[in-house]
Amino acid sequence: MARQEHTLISARIVGGFLVVLALTASLSIVGLRYIADTNQRLRQITENNNLKTQLASTMRMALLERALSMHALSVMTDPFDKDAEQQRFNSFASVYLEARGRLEQLALNGQELEILGRISKLMGESNPEVQAVVDMGMEDTGEDLSERIRNRAIPKQRKIIAEVNTLIQLQQNQTREAVLNAERSYREVRSLMIVLGAVAMLFGLLITFYVSRRVAQQAKQLSRQALFDPLTGLPNRSLLQDRLGQAIAQSRRSGHPFSVALMDLNRFKEVNDTLGHSVGDELLREVSRRLKKLVRAEDTVARMGGDEFVLVLQGLGEPGIAGFSEKLRTTLQPAFLWGKQSIDIGASTGIALFPQHAEDASSLIRYADIAMYMAKRSGRDHAVYAPDQEQISREVLSLKSQLREAIQSDQLILHYQPKIDHRSCRVIGLEALARWNHPEKGLLAPDSFISLAEEAGLIEDVTHWVLKTAIGQLRLLHARGHKLTMGVNLSPRNLHDMELPSTIGMLLDGNGVAPEYLTLEITENAVMSNQADAIAILGKLDGMGITLAIDDFGTGYSSLAHLRQLPVDEIKIDKSFVIGMEENENDAVIVRSIIDLAHNLGLKVVAEGVDTKDAWDTLTILGCDHSQGFYMSKPLPEDVLTEWLEVSSADSMAALQPAHGGFPA
Repeated sequence: MARQEHTLISARIVGGFLVVLALTASLSIVGLRYIADTNQRLRQITENNNLKTQLASTMRMALLERALSMHALSVMTDPFDKDAEQQRFNSFASVYLEARGRLEQLALNGQELEILGRISKLMGESNPEVQAVVDMGMEDTGEDLSERIRNRAIPKQRKIIAEVNTLIQLQQNQTREAVLNAERSYREVRSLMIVLGAVAMLFGLLITFYVSRRVAQQAKQLSRQALFDPLTGLPNRSLLQDRLGQAIAQSRRSGHPFSVALMDLNRFKEVNDTLGHSVGDELLREVSRRLKKLVRAEDTVARMGGDEFVLVLQGLGEPGIAGFSEKLRTTLQPAFLWGKQSIDIGASTGIALFPQHAEDASSLIRYADIAMYMAKRSGRDHAVYAPDQEQISREVLSLKSQLREAIQSDQLILHYQPKIDHRSCRVIGLEALARWNHPEKGLLAPDSFISLAEEAGLIEDVTHWVLKTAIGQLRLLHARGHKLTMGVNLSPRNLHDMELPSTIGMLLDGNGVAPEYLTLEITENAVMSNQADAIAILGKLDGMGITLAIDDFGTGYSSLAHLRQLPVDEIKIDKSFVIGMEENENDAVIVRSIIDLAHNLGLKVVAEGVDTKDAWDTLTILGCDHSQGFYMSKPLPEDVLTEWLEVSSADSMAALQPAHGGFPA
């Protein structure tokens, strides 16, 4: 009987334990599912609100730019400038409408719909006034227009911008509220699990501990995802806006200024393209670590995206900028090490001051971005924003846009500079030099637009156009009996294009020109900035029979070791040495040494910048193979070149000797 009772009790205990175990398991499943659902809802809310904030910010930016265009139209007098500014005004209208259209397609609550309704109503009231101002601006620049902008158009635009700011603030509040609700739900679930787990004995406690720990980790992870950059752990764009708002409020209370520095890494794209994205990511993490060590606890370092970083520097006014920039340069100066690879990389930084330059976060970042661009363009490590930079930035952007159109509308032309052989005094080749026949600025030299083409990502298009045009011209010259070579300059970016050899091969085949008549000129710096890809591409070109020349020799990474690695056929001595060799003995020694070095390596030598008879005669004595310069001929347009070559062919070559008055030009 006792044994039967004991068995029954044991069965009940086991049964009870199994029930508790089942309840605990069920509780765990329900709790984890609730957590997963909460996480999913929070993720959706966060992603949706971040997208709404981005679209609303784009609307605000477009409205601000349109307001700026109205002011610009009121002071412009040149019709072309007015027309360009009106096009810019209309383009930002498209940006605004696209952003608003995408925003209206998202799931919106009542408050958001109400705000958008007010914005639409205000836009309906403002558009006739804005359009009237623009129409007046295209015809009039008087005080009536300025007064109308100040007293009627701009106040209406401010109301719209205020509503957009309200929408952005609403999205940020909703994101914070969603995070708080999720955290509140997490806390409630955790507490419930702890209480029930204690009742469910040790096993339940272990499950509760596991779930609560997982909840805390996921809450922390989601919080970081919403506010921090996943690669570097720095504050992201969203948190940066919040920190900037706090900095502005604190500065207004204390009366102390602060600075916003926007930093962009130099040559980062080359690291990514050459060594891979994993190395680029590690480089960004190392830069982040160095920047965090550089700033103080009250400062902020954020990553905007890509290789752009923003520093919010409390209390830093204009007198301290030089010292900070030097510290930043020193911080980034030590080489970054990747295995046995040493990577030297600097940065360009633009700095804007509060309240000297702007009193809102968006303008501070925009002005710092403009200053950073000016620093990069001028080759300096930093620049402080100045109002005139914005106009320069606009002019550069306008010129880039015009360059894109110039490539498509045949505004680019080629001039050709003859290359003369020292022994025979015959014309043996030409160098193709690009010119931009700008409709307003006239004929522009390469220095005015090649760097813009590289910045705008158009250099591949420009190079392809030059190659196509130069090879086509070479075909015509050969058909007329002028068996000359043609030199074309390559940009450093062209040595990243692994399809370049096949492209050139198709152009040569299409024109029936043998590869040995084409000479491609590259600088030493271009090769050494991307050595692996460059040597591979140059090897393919050399294998095709194309002549390869090192341009501007002596001004870059000149060394015998480098020359031995490159499949080059000739060296072009930089004109700075040629021009100075008659007066500077050191330049003459350099020229003689380059000629001897090249000949010992089996290379031809071409001298650039031969502008005098003395220079020609000296180079002849030194054994230079070929020369080009104003003494023989300046770069000639196609029609003049044809006549020049006919005269050169008709006359005896002896008549072209420098002793007989120089070459025809």
